[in-house]
Amino acid sequence: MSNNFKIIYNNFFKSNLINHDKKQEKVIDVIDSILKRFNKISLFSKLKKFDGAYVYGSVGVGKTFVLNLFIENINHGKKFHFNHFMLNLHAFINNKKNKEFAVEQYIKDLSKKYKVLFIDELHIFNIVDAMLIKKIFILFKKYNMFILISSNFKPLDLYKNGLQRNDFLPFINLIKSNFKVLHLANINDYRRKMLNQSKTYFTPINKKTSYEFKKLFERFVDKSQIHIKKVYTKSRVIRFEKCSSNVVICNFKDLCDANLGHEDYINVAKEFSLIFINNVPKFSESNSDQCRRFISLVDMLYDQKCSLVLLAANPINELCNIKSLHKEFKRTSSRLYEMTIMDIKK
Repeated sequence: MSNNFKIIYNNFFKSNLINHDKKQEKVIDVIDSILKRFNKISLFSKLKKFDGAYVYGSVGVGKTFVLNLFIENINHGKKFHFNHFMLNLHAFINNKKNKEFAVEQYIKDLSKKYKVLFIDELHIFNIVDAMLIKKIFILFKKYNMFILISSNFKPLDLYKNGLQRNDFLPFINLIKSNFKVLHLANINDYRRKMLNQSKTYFTPINKKTSYEFKKLFERFVDKSQIHIKKVYTKSRVIRFEKCSSNVVICNFKDLCDANLGHEDYINVAKEFSLIFINNVPKFSESNSDQCRRFISLVDMLYDQKCSLVLLAANPINELCNIKSLHKEFKRTSSRLYEMTIMDIKK
């Protein structure tokens, strides 16, 4: 590992943000090594040239933390959440008359700005992305971009049981052949070790917790300056009744009952840095659509480094009882633990 990364990493664990982890340190070391090889490979070298690194592991082991540490301390690097990356790409394609070459133009334009991309939380759940992803990565290689990927899924488990999965398998082979696949394993969730949940996650929903939730909001705002704010997206307007500066309080239904998506939640995240959400229900099959939107909301807020205060029906680890969403909500739970940590002065 380079001296710079040693210093940066050590500063993090010394300040108790995470525990020192030799497995995390090894991942940084390997990526540092293969990136140098990527940039300096010679015709006479017998070392394999990788196009990037694919880091997978369970929720909370530090994948995003480690790759953030790396991408933020190199030149010409950029991070995208996978959802955000695909939204941008689809928007670009839709605005082009010649859609056949739009994907290549998008990647080519990216390559002029960035030499290294970090794609966070790679997961394939729909056939459109499944059929497009291989073309994207072939273009990354064509334009000599080094790609870092984090995922909760090992390559072989991507798009498992998806429609036309046989057509997706060449992408898995591409990853296994051209990327350094690294498993970051840890029995502990480092996010939970930072947990100080009691001040910012209120449960169950009753008079006492509702009062404490409301009073906490009032401590962060000037009540005389509370106002209505509208957040605009391409197709709709989201109205928030109680805002002050970059702080908002709203009802779960306002964000997750309506048919909102990634782009809407990104705009909300850009508007507010601290979001109070009350009446978050327990999720079951009867409100699975709202659960999926909540998962998307948390992903976007997390990616934009927002903080959350929640008034919820159940503790985080008892909030979702939907078997088909167990793995996705496990990620959401871990992020909620992290996002509801705040140092609130009395």
